[in-house]
Amino acid sequence: MGCIGQMRMSRVGLFLLVLIGLFALPAAPAFASLPQTSSPVLELVRTIRTTPFVNTTVSMKDGEGSAYVPSDNSLWLAADNGRAVYEVNPITGELKQMIGRTAFEAAPKFGGGSVAGTYRDRDLESMAYDEVNDLLYAFSGKCCTSSVQPTAFRLRRNGSGVFQVESYQPLASGSDFTAAAWNSLDGKLYVGLGSDLRTYKYATNAQGPTFKVPNLKGIRGMSFSSDGADLFVAAKLAKLYRVDWGSKTIVPGWSFDLTPFGILDSRAVELINDQFYVLDGYDFRPSGDPLEYAVFVLDVLETGN
Repeated sequence: MGCIGQMRMSRVGLFLLVLIGLFALPAAPAFASLPQTSSPVLELVRTIRTTPFVNTTVSMKDGEGSAYVPSDNSLWLAADNGRAVYEVNPITGELKQMIGRTAFEAAPKFGGGSVAGTYRDRDLESMAYDEVNDLLYAFSGKCCTSSVQPTAFRLRRNGSGVFQVESYQPLASGSDFTAAAWNSLDGKLYVGLGSDLRTYKYATNAQGPTFKVPNLKGIRGMSFSSDGADLFVAAKLAKLYRVDWGSKTIVPGWSFDLTPFGILDSRAVELINDQFYVLDGYDFRPSGDPLEYAVFVLDVLETGN
């Protein structure tokens, strides 16, 4: 066969390979497909026990924040009393790893400086995951003595692909970000407290001006939908809200009272496979109660389903 014939056959073969590849590639994961209704209802599916985690003797001490890493199918949980974060399989409840105070306190200051020490990890409040840059953030607050120093920690994967504490940034005195979330639409990291929201840039340690969503207050935890169009907020008094991020308004009908499901202090929320994962941080359940600092998994249904 001549060179021209070989080239034609190569082109045909390449075309066939590309065509086969197009059909063989798995479909891209869809964005969250919550019901398009103004009257949704929640239904409790199950809970994830954290005291102790399944098949372990490890217990989470307090429950404050969360973040979801889709590529690992990992739900990260933050606990201030334990000065630790926990990586959990959201389906099985299996504990994958725990990063404790030793790692946080040994973290170097971003850009150079002394290690974090013993007063920067005493009030871990919130977490967020930047999917574009594959980075985890953990924020600590100001509770409960004047010695405590609010801090932003950054976690990066090591050579084995496992997240580890990489560095920290000192936050302004009095900072207390009870909620944090990264938005895929604008690539920005947001933090919240009370009724105030603002951006935060780790590299420059800069906080943006505050802004508010009307009628949204008591912000304890938050996360964005995978397409960045919605902000989900866990709020004081066991409330859950869906906020249209474009208009910065609460979506009509998407305000939920979580107390009927046994949630007493909603501290964090993630949307995973169209289900809400809400972390309860209530401190006064009896010792041994399986709902102590549990994660509640909730379906979203249309009224009447």
